[in-house]
Amino acid sequence: MIALPLPDAVVVLLALHLGLLLAASVFYALRRFRWTPRRRATPFLFRCSVCGHVYLDRRNVPMAECGKCGHMNESVKGL
Repeated sequence: MIALPLPDAVVVLLALHLGLLLAASVFYALRRFRWTPRRRATPFLFRCSVCGHVYLDRRNVPMAECGKCGHMNESVKGL
């Protein structure tokens, strides 16, 4: 076993604990930046001209199909 005086052993243990805290804080800081959730596209509001059904579609398309009657409709506005 390595013979260490008590003050040196305290300094070594303190340095090890501070190193572990530093490594954990760097790990979680990098993890937060790496795994940021992607923003979803803003939905477009559609109103069916046949049945009056109002629905949202996240695709950036000029016309979308109504879920109730299947009629193609133009976007009323983007939210």
